[in-house]
Amino acid sequence: MNTHRSIFVTGATGLIGRRVVESLLRRTDASIVVLVRDVARWRSVAAAMGARVTAVRGDITRPALGVDDIAVRRHLDGCTALVHCAGDIVFSRSLADARRVNVDGTRNVIALAESLPVARFVHVSTAFAVGRRTGLVLESDDAAGAGWVNAYEQSKHEAEELVRASGLEHVIARPSTVVCDDVDGGVTQVNAVHRALRLYHAGLASMMPGTEDTPVDVIPADWAADAIAQLALIANGAGRTVHLCAGDGALPLGTLLDRTYSLWSRDAGWRRRGIARPALSTLATYSLFERSVELVGDPRLKRITRSLSHFVPQLALPKRFDTSGAHELLGTVAPPVRTYWDRMLERLLDSNWSATLREAA
Repeated sequence: MNTHRSIFVTGATGLIGRRVVESLLRRTDASIVVLVRDVARWRSVAAAMGARVTAVRGDITRPALGVDDIAVRRHLDGCTALVHCAGDIVFSRSLADARRVNVDGTRNVIALAESLPVARFVHVSTAFAVGRRTGLVLESDDAAGAGWVNAYEQSKHEAEELVRASGLEHVIARPSTVVCDDVDGGVTQVNAVHRALRLYHAGLASMMPGTEDTPVDVIPADWAADAIAQLALIANGAGRTVHLCAGDGALPLGTLLDRTYSLWSRDAGWRRRGIARPALSTLATYSLFERSVELVGDPRLKRITRSLSHFVPQLALPKRFDTSGAHELLGTVAPPVRTYWDRMLERLLDSNWSATLREAA
């Protein structure tokens, strides 16, 4: 492992970023400097961090991250590793808005890193930066002209290109979709997956794109964060892109739906409603379904299909993520989805679908 005097982390108040900081504190004696945009939000998590963590107020969308020169010299000049976790993860953003944070923000972080003695730059991207590609996706693959389902995917692809073109010793981490905190299934941040599940549980969405065999690749936050922290500390891996994904541990969509609806059916009240498993369709058929909903004019149904349209089409673009490079570097693989999926569903039901918890994309 490399010896770092100080490690700089952006996005430290986020679901992954906060856990990256905690993992770094366990794994190294280095001091940690975090970039904080929302001071109140940082205070809610800072108490557990300890004296080795220093917060610097700033914003990645501003030149030099909005950090004045004196603060840079005081807190950042000794940073020898930088972990860029900050990003806009809302799938429904316009491309211009997604680029403002994910592309321009990454450009600003790179510029700052180039002025520091950074020996390792870890950029947190997404496995879905490959967009509409299908089949086996290697860690060296990109979108290759396939296009994207939403602006988030495209902006993360463009950010990856900036990192590769920089002169930094970089590693690009591509986590899959995070659905729970850990293998115990707790959910402290609601995202598009949870909201979609709630709609299907309520019987409000009767169709879903995909096939019985479509791999559903999701991961827990703590595993992803530990992997990202390791990538900041290991000596090898420079220039690599690694998939932090379930890989062979993904669940086929048909199996996942069967398990989900079987668990929901334990509730006699829900069972009496007779809600059927959604019909699976091609993307073309699902698109026709979306257009028919728009023509029908029911405002509630329109809102539902529009909310799903930003990510559900990925189910009709089946991918199996190769994780051999991540396994080589980290010596570990993600927990199989089957080991925690049911517990996550139970936690969501017990907490009324996490209605009181913080929401994300």
